[in-house]
Amino acid sequence: MTHTRITDQLSDILTNLGIRSTALTDEAHFIRDLGFDSLDVTDLLLQVETQFGIRIPDEDWSKLQTFGQLKHYLSSEMVFES
Repeated sequence: MTHTRITDQLSDILTNLGIRSTALTDEAHFIRDLGFDSLDVTDLLLQVETQFGIRIPDEDWSKLQTFGQLKHYLSSEMVFES
């Protein structure tokens, strides 16, 4: 999976949750900038796990606070195509 595909799939998940694509910068904090509460973040991460076919360990959830952090985390978990 490519970096672009990861970004596109994450963007799709977030826009389906009502977030404008223009708000999705690497620095966009899920709670502070995008208006999520803790349940929204949990829903997001569960959707990410389902969409990408991975399991995010509970201890990693607190490290995934921004769009960029989540993209980087997924990039480190996924195998990339050339």
